[in-house]
Amino acid sequence: MPISFCHIINPFPCPEDSEHGIASKITYESLRVAVDRAQQNGLQVEVKAVVLPGDEDAIKAPASLGGQLSRTIQDIHLLLPQRPYPLIADILNIGAGASSSDYLIFTNMDIAVQPDFYLQLHEIIEKRFEAGTPFTVYRRNIPSRYSRIGQLPEMYRESGEIAYGYDCFVFPRSFAADLDLGSSCIGAAHFDYLLFIALDAVSGFKVKRINDLPLTFHIGNDIAWSSQIDYIEHNLQESLAAIQRMRKRFDIPMNSHFAHMEASHFLPNARLDSRLLRKVKRLPGIGRLALIIKRWLGKSH
Repeated sequence: MPISFCHIINPFPCPEDSEHGIASKITYESLRVAVDRAQQNGLQVEVKAVVLPGDEDAIKAPASLGGQLSRTIQDIHLLLPQRPYPLIADILNIGAGASSSDYLIFTNMDIAVQPDFYLQLHEIIEKRFEAGTPFTVYRRNIPSRYSRIGQLPEMYRESGEIAYGYDCFVFPRSFAADLDLGSSCIGAAHFDYLLFIALDAVSGFKVKRINDLPLTFHIGNDIAWSSQIDYIEHNLQESLAAIQRMRKRFDIPMNSHFAHMEASHFLPNARLDSRLLRKVKRLPGIGRLALIIKRWLGKSH
């Protein structure tokens, strides 16, 4: 039997002409095209939306309701500016519970996919990696001039640039319950890196990265999230605590992605100089100024 997929997303209502509203419409249409092509080729694919109560109107075809969230990060800690960001653990566990598929896929709502997205994922799993290997797919950032569904054929052809970070995860559904993600939330830095190393740990340190196939894309590369210091700080602390718990559960190989990312990403961000810099960014106007400078320099981090 072919491998089956459950693609988990977390939509939320927003003005249709907003940046997120435009991205969501394009994402939904790209998912519809990809699901149709997969099913025409005998693959079983379902798209499940995990949403806050009252956000059901944000669910569009081909997605169906996968479940409702019972809390947000604000129920754990009051962070400013107040945003109802869900916990990544809740999204994945609720989505996994709504499906019997072999593999889960998680992407952010502003990530669109190529028409052969699911077919390519199936081929990667069948021919490229050993059974049970989780992996991420790097996206391409394409020019921000695109804003209409009718432009999708042009978007598919854009070469774009490989982006920094992780926003498309593919892994066996059985892994979801074993992931230690603490109370890290989506919408801010670090949760994606934590999910990556948690998948490395539960898979027996087999996680892989795909950066040679243009399977997903994102319009533009705005980094407004980088000024939300409360959320960044929270996710970092949750990640560091989860790392310590996982080090007690697992024998971490020195040459693993887990060990490398701990040393190259998490520990540098936990240094005193990094913490002081984040404190400076909390001063009135400083965080906004840093964001403006990063945008001017074309930086994503």
